[in-house]
Amino acid sequence: MLPPGGWRQSAKNPAAMTDASHTWGRTRLEIGVLITFATLGFAAVVGLIAVITADHVATAFSTGLGIAFIVFLAGGTVACALGCLRRGKAELVALGSIFAAGLAIDLTVLAIWLEIDSEAYGKIAAVAFVWAFFALVILGLTLAVGTPRSLARPLYLGAVVTTVVAGLISTWLIATAGSSDVETEVQVTDAGTVETVPGETGEFETEEIGYYSYFDIGDDSMLRVLGALLVLIAALWFGALAASRLERPPTDVRR
Repeated sequence: MLPPGGWRQSAKNPAAMTDASHTWGRTRLEIGVLITFATLGFAAVVGLIAVITADHVATAFSTGLGIAFIVFLAGGTVACALGCLRRGKAELVALGSIFAAGLAIDLTVLAIWLEIDSEAYGKIAAVAFVWAFFALVILGLTLAVGTPRSLARPLYLGAVVTTVVAGLISTWLIATAGSSDVETEVQVTDAGTVETVPGETGEFETEEIGYYSYFDIGDDSMLRVLGALLVLIAALWFGALAASRLERPPTDVRR
């Protein structure tokens, strides 16, 4: 037979385990907050330098406006990610989303300040922005739906899977895009009149052939697939949201 103290000790164990799990959750939240402080702090410092060192007042204002727009655009992902970390939902995805959004902000602000013109650099920033956007879609739905049940569950999972596939296709399109060395032939024809003899005119045409390089977006067929996936994402997103509002959590049965 266990002593009374043994019963009290066993009763305290579940609470201790719960505290340990919450401690790990708070640690992930703290990591997310630190990443947010680091990335946004860097963007703020570099952005201020870019605005202060601008040549003209109009340039300084447009630079500040553009940087603020970028921060608010990617900051939506950070806000949703912190909300998920606070509630203990999709924590690993939330941490990765904060990193992707912060990386996209920092790379873009740094490119504005230093006027970086590099195709590889632009692709890295674009991929970071793409995943920050699709993470916003997933995390926003996670916060809105909560714990999906019944009809909302397949709609939620469908939206998440479709979003991930769209992110992979977008990454592939960005990675394979670039300026093509193949030149396109363009013909420009100009018509006019010329005086052949005094008092008489004749018609003539001149043709100008130019060669211009073009920007290759990669596989054109994948763009069609990406467009279809975006339509599915929008429909599944709001479908899961509507279905979650019809459901009620099961009531506790007490005896």
